[in-house]
Amino acid sequence: MRRTAPPVLTGLSYFAAAFGSLELTRSGDGIAALWPASGIMLAVVLTTPRSRLKWHIVAAAIASLLANLLAGNTFHISAMFTVANISEAAIALWLLRYRTSCQVSFVEPTDLICFTKVAAIATLLSAAIATFTGPTPSADFFLSWFATDLLGILIVSPLLLIVGRGVFARRSKASWASALSAIKIFMAVAVVTGLCFWQSRYPLLFLPMLAVLMAVYRLGPLGAAGGVLIVSGFSTVATVFDHGPLALMAGGPFARGLFLQIYLLALFAGALPIATLLVAREQLNSRLASRMRLLELAESAGQIGHWRLDLESQTISWSREVFHIHGLEGSAPPALDKAIDAYHPDDRPMVRAHIEQTLQHHTGFEFKARIVRPDGEVRHVFSKGEIDQGESNGASGLFGIIQDISAQVAHEESMEQARRSAEDAAQRALIMAQTDQLTGIANRRRTEYVLNQAIAAAEQSGKSVSIAIFDIDHFKRINDSYGHQTGDEVIRRVAQEAAAQLRSGDLVGRYGGEEFVIVLPDATQETALRVGERIRETIEAADSGPPVTISIGVAELTPGESADALLRRADQALYSAKRAGRNRLHLAA
Repeated sequence: MRRTAPPVLTGLSYFAAAFGSLELTRSGDGIAALWPASGIMLAVVLTTPRSRLKWHIVAAAIASLLANLLAGNTFHISAMFTVANISEAAIALWLLRYRTSCQVSFVEPTDLICFTKVAAIATLLSAAIATFTGPTPSADFFLSWFATDLLGILIVSPLLLIVGRGVFARRSKASWASALSAIKIFMAVAVVTGLCFWQSRYPLLFLPMLAVLMAVYRLGPLGAAGGVLIVSGFSTVATVFDHGPLALMAGGPFARGLFLQIYLLALFAGALPIATLLVAREQLNSRLASRMRLLELAESAGQIGHWRLDLESQTISWSREVFHIHGLEGSAPPALDKAIDAYHPDDRPMVRAHIEQTLQHHTGFEFKARIVRPDGEVRHVFSKGEIDQGESNGASGLFGIIQDISAQVAHEESMEQARRSAEDAAQRALIMAQTDQLTGIANRRRTEYVLNQAIAAAEQSGKSVSIAIFDIDHFKRINDSYGHQTGDEVIRRVAQEAAAQLRSGDLVGRYGGEEFVIVLPDATQETALRVGERIRETIEAADSGPPVTISIGVAELTPGESADALLRRADQALYSAKRAGRNRLHLAA
């Protein structure tokens, strides 16, 4: 029962529409002014699963054959008309599903144009079949068939498809309220159309068009299809009974019927495209509103706002996030001068210069600056903008983005501070690694490094390098007599007094215990002897703490000599000085 009911319903609907149209509106030539059966058939084949489609086609074919036979046509003519009608739906279905990419939605202008083209092609072929197989082939018959079927498809199919989708949609209080509103609007269309077509004194054909446009404005494609269908029904009945503005026309029933078809086609051509454009506009506005919400959410998350400066009116428009970045409330941004005054006084000239250069050369800009909020808080921002070209390729505005980068700047400052701290720590660590902790002068590692560098430089320049090694005489006796703390103080005092007697490029380092090495770049042994003697005399003459003397060994670098060899020669000279009685200076051999 469930399988047979839909095809039976299709057959009954087709038969009722076809037979009613033929009986009510057929002209003297036996051609209906409107053929709603074609619209019913196309709506059925577009919504029926492929596996069940043949039963609906068979039911519609039987209904078409019976309607034509009952209207007085011969079996042959009835069969040919049936073939033409069924072929029409089959051709339209094939074109829509397999030869075009359009969707039967009636909400996109491109889809509506595609659907109209398909309907026109299908009805042209159907009209050709009916004309060449009919009883009296003629151009009038072809034109009437084409207009009648095209009206049926363009008016009835959209209405059935739209209503069908609404019926199967989820029911809610809002949907029932919409249905009630649609009924009221269609009743208004019916009243206006009735007033127009049940009088024959005035050509008030514009009134139904105004009513249909009102329905279009309120209901969209549903209002267009339903409104035109109401007008077609009233106008067809009125014309059959010789009522309405068409009764004022000269000519017979065929001429009035043809004019009525053209009128309905014109009404449809004005109503449904407008409805489609209105729906498209609503969808575009909805998508735009959705994207604006997403944009505002993204701007809030990223602390980025967008702005635009109209060059003609010098007015600024801000997004919500720009107000938040500036710490302002409200929806009206300040004037241009006030907006620039929001920047830090030190940054305003730079901001003005960027804007003026962009306006003068039509180039983009970007800068980082500071904004001072009304509460005195300073925020760091990044701004980027470019020229908005007008229709004549002239500058009509300046638009761009502004981003709060205060957190980023704070992070960068923190990273820079951390970098400086790390560099300072590394420098201190390097100094500690190269400095003797007791005396504050170079340690053994630093001393050897400087000596090797001086020897390498001397080999390249051919200049001299000399060193002096000295230690404190009888240092163990000082420790034993005065203690280790006094001994440490003696070592510190000797290091400081020795360092004070050196040239700016010389270096004294503690080599170990109470032993010291002096590196004298660009110095001969004579210079080294004078420096060493000056240091010895200074230390001997010191009157603070226990009396201290030093013994010194001096050596000058010979060509090809290594640092170790040079140190050994100076050390041997030191021990020669000690063996000679201490508190003296010897030159290495």
